[in-house]
Amino acid sequence: MRLKLFALMALSSLCLATFVPALAQEAPKPEPKPAEEKPQPLDETKLEAGAKANIKVLDAMLDTIRQGFYDRKYGGHDLKEMRARFVKRVAESKPGEPLYKVLRELLGEFKVSHLTILAQDVYDVNFAPEMNGGRTERPGLDVTELEDGKLFISGVLDGSGAESAGVLRGDRLVEINGKPALQSPLLADAGGDPGLPGHPHYFVRVPEAQDLVLKVQRHAEDKELTTLTVTCTATSMIDATRKSVKVIEHEGRKFGYIHFWHFLHDGMTQSLRKALNKEFKDCDGLIIDLRGRGGSPQVMNDCFSPFADPPSMSRIPGFGGSSTVMPKWTRPVVALQDAGSRSAKEVYAHNWKWKKVGPLVGESTPGAVLGSTFAPLPDGSQLLYPAQNVRSLTFGQVELEGNPVEPTHPVKDLLPFAAGSDTIKEAGIKILYDLVKDKPKVVPAPDPDAGEKEEGFSIQPGQWRRAG
Repeated sequence: MRLKLFALMALSSLCLATFVPALAQEAPKPEPKPAEEKPQPLDETKLEAGAKANIKVLDAMLDTIRQGFYDRKYGGHDLKEMRARFVKRVAESKPGEPLYKVLRELLGEFKVSHLTILAQDVYDVNFAPEMNGGRTERPGLDVTELEDGKLFISGVLDGSGAESAGVLRGDRLVEINGKPALQSPLLADAGGDPGLPGHPHYFVRVPEAQDLVLKVQRHAEDKELTTLTVTCTATSMIDATRKSVKVIEHEGRKFGYIHFWHFLHDGMTQSLRKALNKEFKDCDGLIIDLRGRGGSPQVMNDCFSPFADPPSMSRIPGFGGSSTVMPKWTRPVVALQDAGSRSAKEVYAHNWKWKKVGPLVGESTPGAVLGSTFAPLPDGSQLLYPAQNVRSLTFGQVELEGNPVEPTHPVKDLLPFAAGSDTIKEAGIKILYDLVKDKPKVVPAPDPDAGEKEEGFSIQPGQWRRAG
């Protein structure tokens, strides 16, 4: 084929020379390119205070990577060379998001997960309370940007102000407080992976007036936008997990449902344990929703233990066996996942498949699986960086970073203009029904803990805090 292509090119040249010889003879010789000037080194001693402050953030970020990055070869990168290439742009950036955009570009060159920068307010509102068992005022919604640059509501926290205002999963977000959504300062990077392919994710900040006025397009054919006023309330993803617990009735059967918004805190374990003993005790089957961020391996394994024995954590420093005694579930169960099921959720899903606990319904995960932690930077922002490879937490010692967990039952999440519908959850219900339809119905049992007080949530001293 290569010879034929060469012959064709030669024939084309010959024809040109034969029929237009003047053009062939008079073609000017290309002028030599001038030698590229080497960029002059930046004289950092002459910079203004703002530029020097930006460079301090850059240096603190690189120093943290130098000391704590899980790969001591830094993926083959020379950190000094990286600094030299980016320092001028860093110095010239405005502080805050313009600076973080440049730094995320640098971090993206590592091509790994769990390596990004979060603004201080985003960390304080959406991450710190989740690890500490606290609550903060927030709208309670997640936003995803798809390939065409359009923003869609991809998650609404159960019991949040967004849910109360009628925000629906699949709404196209067009305006935030009178400004185009993508240009709004209230749209905040939610800590995605600049080094991996995937859709950008955002949180929405709390405005000074507390209320958010959102304009959304609910259906693709809608000519007019729907206006929704969201009152930001004190909540957390731990609260949302507790409030997600439901009993779904389908074709005369009862299915328990719980959505783990993350595995960052033992409130998730307590929510599952309480539901297994109460709401789910008379259910024919159970749906475990793994869509969302990852978290602590201890919480992950505790929430896995009702369905199968998790792998030993003895290889992870500071961890032993399960810290919580969980009731066992022996009836049919399915798990849901999507392209946003990250980190510890992917380990959970892999182990679920390995143990053949039940169907795994939804989309492939992103393959973003590294043990990570936060480090504060001089301007108050937080560097999320990978400190450990966690393959020892997987059955078979499988490397999941860069290797998505595939579902046993593939289902596409039809997010745009879903108007609150959920194709993955609906498929999970149908698949679970097929597993139980020929089994005897569960006979309701008396509640031995009637009148028991609702469990509270508290973080345990020394609990490993990981973000996903």
